[in-house]
Amino acid sequence: MYVLDMAFNVIVSAVIVIQSVFALPFNSLIFRIDEKASVFESGDGMYTVIWSTSLPGTGYVSYNYEGTEYKVWDEENAAYRTEDSVHSVRIPKEHLDNNTYTYTSQHIATRRAYVAVKGRTVSSEPVRFKGYSGQDEIHALVISDIHENPDNAEKAVSCFDVDPDLIIMNGDEVSYMTSERKFKQVLDFAHRFSGGSIPVLYTRGNHENRGEYGSDAVDIFKTTTGGMYYTCNYGPVQFICLDSGEDKKDSDWTYSGLVDYSAYVARETEWMRSLTPDESAGYKICVTHIPNIQNRYGNDWVEILDNLGVDLLVGGHKHRINFEYNKDGAPFYQMLDGGKSRDDGYIATMLTFGGGQISVLCYDNEKTMRGEFTYILNEE
Repeated sequence: MYVLDMAFNVIVSAVIVIQSVFALPFNSLIFRIDEKASVFESGDGMYTVIWSTSLPGTGYVSYNYEGTEYKVWDEENAAYRTEDSVHSVRIPKEHLDNNTYTYTSQHIATRRAYVAVKGRTVSSEPVRFKGYSGQDEIHALVISDIHENPDNAEKAVSCFDVDPDLIIMNGDEVSYMTSERKFKQVLDFAHRFSGGSIPVLYTRGNHENRGEYGSDAVDIFKTTTGGMYYTCNYGPVQFICLDSGEDKKDSDWTYSGLVDYSAYVARETEWMRSLTPDESAGYKICVTHIPNIQNRYGNDWVEILDNLGVDLLVGGHKHRINFEYNKDGAPFYQMLDGGKSRDDGYIATMLTFGGGQISVLCYDNEKTMRGEFTYILNEE
C-alpha cells in the first residue's frame, strides 16, 4: 500500500511540475510587485514590512545595519512561505529607523517534495525609511473609514501643510474582507499615504472583520500578541492599539453563527490588564476603531485605560468629527477622527505632539477646515 501511495504521489507531482514548467514563461512575464511595501508597527519594538506580488512566491527584505548585511525572509518555522502573494517580514525597529531597505520576491510556480519550479525575481528600488529622530514635534496623520474611496481621502490629506511622521489607519479602510484582493487594497492605501518611508499603525475595523479573509489577514501583521492589538512607541508617544471587534453581537445574522468576538475581546482585555504604565512616555494615546469602550462584549475598558494613563482616545466608526472630555465618565479626552461622510465626502485628521500638548486639525476633501483643538496635558 505504501509503495502504491508513493508511486501515485510521484506521478501527481510529476504532472504538476510539467504543467508548471510549461506555464513558467507566461507567468514570468506577468510576475511583478503589484502593491508596494509599507512598514507597519507590530508591537514590542518591531516592524512588519508588507507588500504583494501578482503571483505567489518568496519574499525577503535586505538592508545594512552597523556594517552587517541582512536578508530577512518571509518564513514560518524555518520554511520560506511560497504559497501566498502577500509577503510580510518582521524586523527590529532599530534596524530600519533612518535606514534604507529593499524588498525582493521570486515567483514559485510549484513546490513539491524534493522539487520546486522557480520563476522570475523582482526587487524594489531602495527605500529610505524615516523613524523617530528626536524632532521637537511629531505629526500623525489619521485616516479611518476610507471604505474603498481613497481619492477624496487624498484630497483632504493634501490640505495639511506639514508632512506626517507616521500614519494611523484606524479601520474600515475596506468594506469587507472576503479575499486576498481586498487585503491588497489596504496595502494600496497604506502605501499611498506612507510611501513605505514612514511607519503605519493599523487597527482593524468592524468591516475588515467581515469575510473569510479577515481572520487570515491578522497573521500577516505578525504582532507579538497574535491578535490585532499591540503597543508601540514613536519617540515620546506611546500608542495602545486595540481591536474593538464588531458593532453587533456574535449572534447577529450578519455572521451566520461563525464568529466568537466575545472570547477574542476577553483575551484582549486580559492582555490590556497585563500592561503597566509606560512612565517614560510623554503622551499616551489609545487608538481603536469603535470608540464605545464602556462595553466591549461585556468588558469595560475605561478603568484599564485610565490606569495606563491614557491622555487621548482616537476613535473612528462614526464617520464624523467630535472631541470631548469625560465622555460617559472616561477621565480622558476622546475624539472621533472623521473618515468618509454620508455624502461620500471625507475628513482627515492631523495630530501634532509637542511642547506638552496635543493639537488636532481636521480638513475635508473640499479643503474646508472642519475642526481645530489643542489639549494641554494635565490642564483639564
